[in-house]
Amino acid sequence: MFDRIVVGYAGDQAGRDAVRLAITLAGVCGSELTVVFPYKPLFASVSGDAAEERVRAEVSALTADVGELNAPTYHWTPSSWPIRGLHEMARFAESDLLVFGSARDGLSDHLHISLMERMVHGAPCAVAVAPPRYADGAPQQLLRIGVGFSSSEEGIAALHLARKLAARAGGRLEVFAGAGLEPSLASYASSSPDLPQVERQIFQETETALERATDELGNQVPLERETIRGDPADVLIERSSELDVLVLGSRAYGPVRHALMGSVSAGVMREALCAVLVVPRGVSRRDRDTAEERSGDD
Repeated sequence: MFDRIVVGYAGDQAGRDAVRLAITLAGVCGSELTVVFPYKPLFASVSGDAAEERVRAEVSALTADVGELNAPTYHWTPSSWPIRGLHEMARFAESDLLVFGSARDGLSDHLHISLMERMVHGAPCAVAVAPPRYADGAPQQLLRIGVGFSSSEEGIAALHLARKLAARAGGRLEVFAGAGLEPSLASYASSSPDLPQVERQIFQETETALERATDELGNQVPLERETIRGDPADVLIERSSELDVLVLGSRAYGPVRHALMGSVSAGVMREALCAVLVVPRGVSRRDRDTAEERSGDD
């Protein structure tokens, strides 16, 4: 499922959180782990070997209380834009998953949001986001795996990927579908006499799609499903406090269209209380096909 994982590490809280999430996922999946760190030879006061030795020591300290784990490999990137460096390394390593941390002390909200969303948009593989302070607690177990359901291609791919992860981890799958209008549209339509009927129709259609999609998964892992009235992003953020990881599909709209339409995945990435794993458009079909091809391995 995730044979190769790339994780970004810069020695800060976000990097520590990312490494802890990456090793948790690598332990479950038996993945090869590549740690990417920033290093600019022209401006550095130490050699590349010395910089790598420092990173190795810091990562080793973060993994000291973790069980059996494949020894990570290390690569530095001189990129002035960290997102570009991680995307390039993920492509070079033919990575299945790219991991980074959401903690960004000292950044404005606008820049923080831009960094997170651009990490997903254009990524060559699935992306996992570690919540702030993830590295500060005890090692995590992936026993409660949630899915933010949608009937889109990338949403179905996320569902299949989450089932695979639950099977590997020995956990259970909890599938949530938020059924409601986006807040801006709901506010605009609040005075319409047809609003209750529209909301009932949305709920029924969402519930039917959820039941059909989850029935196709079979009974290989314990599964719970629930359709909840409300804005999908709000529903998932609320339920994230009960999960170890939440899996989503992302439409990955460009910046202009995203600003106009909003994004469930973007909102959840920013505010979720658990790790979030996002399947962007462009890799969703490959991930779903891979999950289906290997489903007999569970």
